[in-house]
Amino acid sequence: MTTKRRQVAFALLLLVLAAGSATAQDRGITPVTDAMLVDPDPADWPMWRRTLDGWGYSPLDEVHRANVGALRMVWSRALSEGAQQGTPLVYDGVLYMPNPRDVIQAIDAVTGDLIWEYRRDRPDDLEQYVPISSANRNIAIYGETIIDTSSDDHVFALDAATGQLVWETQILDYRVNPAHQTSGPIVADGKVISGRGCMPQGGPDACVITAHDATTGAELWRRRLIPAPGEPGDETWGDVPFERRTHVGSWMVPSYDPELDLVYVGTSVTSPAPKFMLGGVDRAHLYHNSTLALAADTGEIVWY
Repeated sequence: MTTKRRQVAFALLLLVLAAGSATAQDRGITPVTDAMLVDPDPADWPMWRRTLDGWGYSPLDEVHRANVGALRMVWSRALSEGAQQGTPLVYDGVLYMPNPRDVIQAIDAVTGDLIWEYRRDRPDDLEQYVPISSANRNIAIYGETIIDTSSDDHVFALDAATGQLVWETQILDYRVNPAHQTSGPIVADGKVISGRGCMPQGGPDACVITAHDATTGAELWRRRLIPAPGEPGDETWGDVPFERRTHVGSWMVPSYDPELDLVYVGTSVTSPAPKFMLGGVDRAHLYHNSTLALAADTGEIVWY
C-alpha cells in the first residue's frame, strides 16, 4: 500500500471512529416531563405503581385471559445480593431495575442486554448504624435522569443514558440520625419527594419527609413527622421529652394528586416502646400511625 493510500485509509478509520463516538455521545432519551408522569404513555411504567395515584394498573390489552397461558420466559438476568423488593421502571424500551445495596441497572427490555450498571460506594461502617440497608423498592425518572435515595442517606440522580452520577445531596448523616431508605422517591411537579424509616437511635430529626429539586438536587423543604415543643401536636405526646419521641417513619412510597397539589404519606407506629409506654393510652402521639396530606410546595401538613 502506498503512503497516500495509507493516509486515506487512516483518515477513513478516524472518520468511522469519530462517527461511532458521536453516536455514543448523542445516545440519549426523550426527557420525561411532569405532564408525562401525570398521564403516562400506555407502553411505559415510569414510576413505582405506574401512576402518581399509585393505581398499579396497566391499560395495555395485548395480554388477556385467552392468551395469558401462552406466556413464556424470553430472558433473565441476575440481580445483586440482598433483599429483593425492587419494581422496575420501563421507559422507551429500557427497563431500569433497582437492585439491593444501591445498585441500579439499565437493561434492554427486549433482549435483556445490560446497557449500564451503577454501583454506589457504601461506607464500610454503614450497617453498624443502619442494619436495614439492602432493600430498594423503587426508583424515579425525570428529565434525562434516574433518581433514587441511597442507603447512606443521600438522594442522587444518574444520567439515564449512561448511568453516570449527575448530582447528589445528603439528607441525613447516617452516623448521627440513621434512617433506612428502603423505598425510593416519586417526582411530583418537579420535586423529588422521599420518606424513610427512622432508627429509634436517630431521634426525631431522622423522621422526615423531604423534597428536592429534581433538576439540581437542592433541598426545597423537609417535614419532621414528630412535633417539637411549641409546634402543633406537641401536646399529644404528654410529658415525653422531645429526644425520646422516635420512630415515626414513613418508609413506603408516597403518592400525589396533581389537581390538589397534595402528597400523601403513611406513618409507622412508635418503637421500640408502644405508645402506652410513652405518654399513655389517652395520647395520640402525632403523627404516628397516621395518613398525612402535605402541601407539595411547602411540606405543610394540610390534614391528618
